[in-house]
Formats: sequence, structure tokens, C-alpha cells
Amino acid sequence: MGPLEVVVNGAPVAVGAAQQRIVLECLALRANSVVSSDFLIEAVWGDHPPAKPGPQLQVYVANLRRLLDPDRSRGVASQRLASRPGGYVLGVTDDELDLLRFHALVDAGELAVQAGALADGAKSLREAAKLFTGSVFPDLADIELFRPELDKLEECRLDVYQDLIEVELALGRHGALVGDLQSLVANHPYRERFWASLVLALYRSDRQADALATCREARRVFIEELGIDLGPRLRQLERLVLQQDVSLNAPAADGHRRIKQRLDNLPADYTPLIGRESERDALCSLYLTEGCRLVTVTGPGGTGKTRLALAAARELGARMQDGVCWVNLAPLTQTQQVPGTIAAALGVEDLAGVDTVKAVTGFLRSRRLLLVLDNFEQLEEAWPVVLDMLTAAPGLRILTTSRRPLGLRAEYEYELEPLALPPLDPPLPPPLLQEVPAVKLFLIRGRAVHPQFRLDSNNAAIVARLCHRLDGLPLAIELAAAQLRHRSERELLNDLEVSLAALPAAFRDLPDRQRTLTATIAWSYRLLSEDERQLFDQLGVFAADPTIAAVNSVRGLAPHAKSATEDLLTVLAHHSLLRRYTDPTGADRVSMLQAIREFARDHLSSRGDAATVWCRHAQFYLRLAEAVSPQLWGQDQVDAFRLLHADAPDLRRALLWATSPDGSTDLALGLVGHLWHYWELTGDVAEQCEIALKLVACASDAPPSLTAPALSGTATLCWLLGRREEAAALHERSRQVFQSAGNYQGVAWATMCLATQAAERDDTATAKRLAEEALSLPHASPRTRVAALIILSLLAHYAGDHAQALDLCRECVERARPLGDRALLANTLVNLADSIEQAGDYDTAEQLLYEALSEALELGGQGNLVAYLESLADLYVEQHRVEQAIRVLAAADAHRTDRGHPLYPAEQRRIESILTKARTEVGPIPFGLAWAGGHALTLTQIVNEVIHAKRKHESRQQEPHGKQYIRSTSDLPKAKDLNPAPWS
Repeated sequence: MGPLEVVVNGAPVAVGAAQQRIVLECLALRANSVVSSDFLIEAVWGDHPPAKPGPQLQVYVANLRRLLDPDRSRGVASQRLASRPGGYVLGVTDDELDLLRFHALVDAGELAVQAGALADGAKSLREAAKLFTGSVFPDLADIELFRPELDKLEECRLDVYQDLIEVELALGRHGALVGDLQSLVANHPYRERFWASLVLALYRSDRQADALATCREARRVFIEELGIDLGPRLRQLERLVLQQDVSLNAPAADGHRRIKQRLDNLPADYTPLIGRESERDALCSLYLTEGCRLVTVTGPGGTGKTRLALAAARELGARMQDGVCWVNLAPLTQTQQVPGTIAAALGVEDLAGVDTVKAVTGFLRSRRLLLVLDNFEQLEEAWPVVLDMLTAAPGLRILTTSRRPLGLRAEYEYELEPLALPPLDPPLPPPLLQEVPAVKLFLIRGRAVHPQFRLDSNNAAIVARLCHRLDGLPLAIELAAAQLRHRSERELLNDLEVSLAALPAAFRDLPDRQRTLTATIAWSYRLLSEDERQLFDQLGVFAADPTIAAVNSVRGLAPHAKSATEDLLTVLAHHSLLRRYTDPTGADRVSMLQAIREFARDHLSSRGDAATVWCRHAQFYLRLAEAVSPQLWGQDQVDAFRLLHADAPDLRRALLWATSPDGSTDLALGLVGHLWHYWELTGDVAEQCEIALKLVACASDAPPSLTAPALSGTATLCWLLGRREEAAALHERSRQVFQSAGNYQGVAWATMCLATQAAERDDTATAKRLAEEALSLPHASPRTRVAALIILSLLAHYAGDHAQALDLCRECVERARPLGDRALLANTLVNLADSIEQAGDYDTAEQLLYEALSEALELGGQGNLVAYLESLADLYVEQHRVEQAIRVLAAADAHRTDRGHPLYPAEQRRIESILTKARTEVGPIPFGLAWAGGHALTLTQIVNEVIHAKRKHESRQQEPHGKQYIRSTSDLPKAKDLNPAPWS
């Protein structure tokens, strides 16, 4: 603790430039905490930074990394001096930095003294004092920015000297202290504790006269130089010296004397803390914040607030001079019981006539103690007791757990989230998956009832889905894991997909309120007012995270009447029953854990207005679909898709209700007619297709304006699933109903769809006739015309007329691009790539396929992605990148099988031809290995693999090759002039 010294691998090293030393000393002064770049720049250059200080700072940091971490491999991020958002952090342990070692030695000395081991305490404090070898951080001494911190550090140093001297006096070592104390009072004449220690050391050395003379000298200095008299401590000491009071005599020098009895009534740990280590550390670090004395851990029931508080208290209590006291408030029912319960836990006697709060505050006043108040939520009116204790006892620190904050100004809230969850796609391999906190807890608790339970490639996906279904809620995970005694992971997941109520009570030693998820949530529910309960129950109608507008709608309020809802939502959030957040589009949303939502839904079903709430819910999401779905065909397609995707679970729930016996056929037809294209873009259509088929089969009396779009959409869903005959029949019906409704754009669209069906049946004559008919209809939309041209291009391609196919494909791209429909553009790019590949221009074909892939990824839907990958695999085979082609085709096959999306005959023949080429080129064994590897991949994983292969392939080329096959679109209609939807 003096001039900067750096030792690396046992040898001292020079730091170099003064600015570089300032950066290092600044990071060391705030070790293990992020120091912002702006702060470092101000520290180095003050008010006169260079024109571009950021790059210069990065140079200093890079030099320091090379200095401090010489064995770090190139390309590996430095853990010693790590980059963090907005700044840098110097990572060191207590034994690597003198400043941290100093604080650790001081803490150890204090704990030893508190435990009565005075000799050990003196040893630690002496080692701490010896660390100071000169001016600390001298390069920072003249920088005003650091003056408060350096002054505080100097104060710490002097406090340690004083503490050490007082311990040495308690050990009877007064004779050796006189000389040091005389130097200290000469250098620090205004520190009264040094004067008092010198007086005591002189008196115990049989120098009473010198002791009294020292008191007189101290009085002279304080009066003449500061204008104040001696403090009460020195004045009392002077009287005791004059009286030769026996209390001043030296104690027996046995090295052991207990000053105060430490409290420690923490409950024993029944189970280890799992997956919460970072939360424990973050919670403890809050108390290092200046002025932080009260922290409340909040969160929904079952998140593990008590368990975390216990772990934090065990760590924090070790630092507190007078220990830690645990108070369990859960059994209490009245706020008047709180003071007596705290007093009993502290061991404060119940004295007749003495106010309990005053007795408690009197006991705490001179103590440095951590007080833990567990389960405060049902006793929130007892907050004045907490305030009285904080006011009376400056050394007191309080940690509370509650499902809602106390609402005091001194309070710091630590909101405990559920355990971190693993990604589902792409999935993590088992070795990484088992380290994810939620999975780790599930595995450990599962082995407690089923010792042979292990995570492997066969059950990894199921376990990950289980943890997601349980929302990462520790109580839910523990209850679920206990069921592995009787059920397999698959059986457990199947039961939980139906309802989380399938989790029965599993542990007798849990409080009644925590034996089941329902009991845990009911504990919070009973604390709500009737208005709060009504809104809570109404929120049970939602399947996902609704917007505030959706919440107002199910309540029957106008969109602008937000204030009442806002107030109630704020209360529910304070009870940890929901969470508010803003989504990427800027919409305010409400999120509930699934267990809480199920509880709300069960209560909603018993309310008299349940049917009305369900109807309002469906009507709101129909209005949303009506407003957003037309944008899925044009320039705003990406935003529209993401908006619908965010509300997809509630759109599905609205459809299920609308098609139920209590629902509305017209409402259901509207949902199908507006949402079928969204479902098509997602590629997930099986359930929706079955619902839509049943709906249109019994909707003969509905208005044609509702029936026609629903028929057309249902036909497309059937087509995607390979149900060709049903698709053709429904498209024909839709054409007739569009005709009767006078919707001639719809007639043209249905005609084009029938042409597609004919092409897939290899009925080329009919397909060509219908496609040309759709093109000729004057009301055909631009989208319909592009789709009809696509059909004609495919017919030409499969007929072997590659020149005409190429021309038509090029025209399709030119017409599609201005529409802004990424899915349509991607389709036309793939078809053009296939035609160009036939001409042998593989480089250009590859560029077009990657552009198509990029358009699909930008959109975010997986509907046509598999077809693009299949075309890419065809190209890979032609380029002799066969193993990659096989893996792509295998992953595509797995995806089609999983989603039920078959290939139509011409496509099937094409894929079989590609596979035959690939198998012939590599041989059966390599083919089988590559196929097995690809078949195990999700679509996301194979796309990531393809993108990686693309970058690797491009890195070998200086510049892209290929010809320009697309003409300028300057003479085509602009997007603003077009209505890209197939019908209005």
C-alpha cells in the first residue's frame, strides 16, 4: 500500500507511462467493479482530453492486458482485465491486491476480537497496518476526482492503527506503545482516540504525572487550535487518572476476552443453495452501497426468497460485529405481534412496564448486527417497527423477504427472478445443459428420489422443456423432481402440459403455504382487495403477455381509460403476482408465471362475468388480426409478423374459444380468414388446419365476405399438409363464394391457387390454363400476378424449357421486389436460382439463394425456409460440397416429418435425384453418417451451420462472381402505388 508495484509470475514488472499507471490504479482502487470508460477518460485527461480519447484508452487497456496476463492465448478474452458494457473491470482475489488484502485482514481482525481471540485479532490488524509502505496510489493523489476515496482510505489506515493500539492495550502491552503513540499524536493532533490511548498507556506504565500532563497538552491543542474543549471520553479519563481508578489497571494478558456475545440463530441448511450463487453475491454487495441499511428481497411465491436470504445472511453475518438474528414472521397474523417476536429472537427480556419497541431499539442501539425478517408481506403495517429500529441503531442492517416491498425511503429492493432457463432452439448439449441453474436444480432434486436419474441426449430436450413449463420456479422444480420417484420425465411433462396442478404436495417439512403451488399463490391472493382480485382473475383469460390495451378490453374499458387499470396492475406487481415490461415494439405488456396464470384462470371460471370476459378477449384479438394481417403482404411485413407472433398464444386461445360451443362462428371465420397467412409463414399449421376444416364444414349460413377468406385460408393450410384433394375442393368453393360476394380480386387469387393444385397433380395443361386465366383477370392483385407467373415458370422448368423458365423467373423477381413481401421475394429468388443453376452459373445461383435465406431470416418465419435449404443442398451437390448437402437435406427431412409438410411429386423426384447423386459421390457409409448427423439438427441449427459455411466459403474468394440476371425495376410501380394483399 504505497507506490504502485506490479508482480507477474513472481517477478516485478514496470508499468510504463504515467497515464497507463493512472488507468491501472483507478481500476485497482475499484477492483472487481466495472469502471466506466468515461470515468477513466476524466481520470487520465481531466478537462483536456484528446480529440479521440476512446481509442487511446483502448491502447492503454491493451498494454495493461499484455502486462498483467502474459500467458493469455491470442483471441481469448482477458479475464484479468475484462471488458464490460460501458467500461472495464480488474478481476483480482484478496491475495492478489494489497488493497483487498488490507480489507480482508481488517475483517479477520475484527472477527477475532469479537470472538475474544485478542492476540489473533492484533496479529491480523498488525499485518494490515504493515501493508502501508508510503503514499497510497501516488499517481492519483493530485487528481481531485479521487480525493474522497483516498481520504477515506487514509481514515481507514488510521482507524486500523487505533484499533490495533486498543487491542494491544487490552492485551497488557502498554509499555511498548508509548513511543509509537507519542509520534502518532504529534502527527495527528486532532484525533482524540490517539490522545486517550497515550494517556492510558502512560498511566499503566506507572507514569501518572505524564498521563495528566498529556491530558493538559491535549486540552491546550484542542482549545487553541480548534476552539473546542476535550471530548467526554478524555475528560472522564482525566478524572479517572486523578482518582487512580482501578478500572484503568491493565487486564490479565491471556489474549482472550469476550467483549459482547454474538448472536447467531440462523436455521441450519437442509439443502444446498443451487443456481443462486450470483444472486447471493449481488444481494450481499448491496450492503456495500453507501447508506444501504435495509434490503427487501421480493418475488413471487416459490422463487426461493427465504433460501436466498438464509445464504446471504450466513455470509453477511460473519462480517457483523454482533452477529446475525433470524426472525420468522410467517406464523404471525397481527402486526402487534411483530415487536415481541423480534425481542424474543434477540433474547431481549420482557420487562414489565417497558415498551417492547423501546426495549428492542435500546438493545440494538450500540450493536452492529444483521437482522433478518422473513415473510413480511402479511404484516406490512408493521413497517414503523422497522423504521424505529433503523433510526435508533446506526450499526443495524436489516434484510427482509416479502412478496411486496415495504415502501420505505431507506429500502433497497432486490427482485428475485426465477432460475435461468436453457434455450430450446438451438438446444444445448447435455454437458452445458446440466450447468443451467433451473436444470441443475431439477437434476439434483431428481437424484434425491431417483439416484440413477441422469441427463443424456435422450432426455435432454424433455428436461429443458420441463424447466420451461415450470417457469424456472424453484418450488415448482422441486415439487416436479419429486415426482420422478413414480413417473418418467416424459410422463411428467405430458401431465404438466395439461395443468401445473398435477404437482401434488411432496414435502412434509415445508410450511403449509408452500406445500403446493396453489397454496403458495393463495397466500398472496388472500392479501388482495376485491377490485384487485377481480382484475387478477380477469388476467387468467390470457395465454401469454397481453398489452395494456388488451387488458382494458377484457375489462370492458375504453382504450384511453388506463388510469384505473394502471393503479391495479401496480398493486398486483407489488405483490409479485405479475411483471410489467416494454416489448421491442414499445408496447407495455403484463407477464405472469404460468402457475399464477392458471390459478387466475381457475378463479375466473367461478365468476359470473367469465363468459363476457372470454368474449371480449376473442373480440379484441379479432380486431388485432383485422388491423395487422393485411400488413403481412407488404413493406411492413416484418413488424406485422413480430406483432402477431408476440400475441400468437392469445390469437390461438381466441380461436379455440370462438369454435367452442359458447363461441361465435362469425368471429372464428374472421380469425381464420385473417390469420391463415401468418400461420403459413410460421410453418406451424397442423392444429389450425383441423380447427378450420371443422369450422368451414358447418358455416354454410355465414356471410360470403367472411366465408370466402376462411375457405381460401383453410385450403392453403390443407395444401401445406399435403391434403391435395381437400385443398382443391376448398379453393373451388372459395372461388365460387368470392364470385357471389363480388370480390373479383379473391376470384383471381382462388384461380391462381387452383392452378398451383393442378401443377402439383402434374396436370400441366390445366395448370397453365388457370394460371393464364388468373393473369388475364383485370382485378388480379400484383401478388396474384406474381404467383401466377411463378406457376408458369415452374411449368416451363419441369418441361425442360429453361430459357423461358429463366425469363419468367427473372420477371417474378422484378415484380416481387417492389411489393416488400419478403416471403414472396424469397420464393422468386429461389426459383430464379434453380433456373440459373440449370445454366451452370453456380456462383450467381448461390448468391440468390443466400439472398432468399436472408429475406426469410429477416422475416423470422420458418414456413418456406426448408424449401430454400433444399435448393441450396442441390447447389452444394453440384459444387461437390456433398457432405454439407446431405446434412442440410437430412435436417430438412426431419423438419418436414415433424411438421407434417410433405413434398409434392415433382419436388419429391427432385430431392430423390439430389440424394442419389450425393450417395453415389460419397458412398453409403459417409452418406449414412452425414444423414444421421443432419437428421439430429433443428432447422435453426442447420441454418446456423449453413451461414457459417457461407462465411467460410466467401473468405476464400476475393470478390463475388456471377452475372447480373435481374433488370432494373425503375420502370415498375412503386410500393406506395401497390396494394400487395391478394384481395381487399
